[in-house]
Order: sequence, then C-alpha cells, then structure tokens
Amino acid sequence: MKGLVFFLCIIVLLVLAVAVGSQNDAVISVNYLIAKTEMTIASLIAIAVGLGVVVGVLAVLSSWLTLRVRVIRLQAKLNRLQKE
Repeated sequence: MKGLVFFLCIIVLLVLAVAVGSQNDAVISVNYLIAKTEMTIASLIAIAVGLGVVVGVLAVLSSWLTLRVRVIRLQAKLNRLQKE
C-alpha cells in the first residue's frame, strides 16, 4: 500500500511537471560562474528540481548510513553482553 501511494505521488508530480513545462516555453539566458547559456524555463526548472532531489537523497542516505552503522555496533555490543 505504501508503495502504491508513493507511485501515485510520483505520477501526479510528473503530470504537474508536464503541465508547467508546456506553459513555460520562453527562452531565458542563464549566467553561472563559468559560462552563460540559453534554455527554456521548463528546462531550468527541471534541472533545479533534479539537483534538489539529488541533494535531498544524498542527505537522507548520509543520515541513514550513520544510523545503520550505529545499529550494527549496538547489535554487536548486545550480542557480546548476552554471551557474558
């Protein structure tokens, strides 16, 4: 059930992204540190959202990995104490 809700949320977000992207076809100039480029607003939004998702996933994975290592250490300590 949890997977179905997640899947439906992803589908809704994709539909919204397509709707917004189809309405924003204007070309804009983007200046960043090294270069300058021209792209559509929809492309810029997609890149920004994609980078946000990547940064968010990396932050969550970092926290998850830290907690997972802690659980493994505590389980090892518990096993050691139970043997005594």
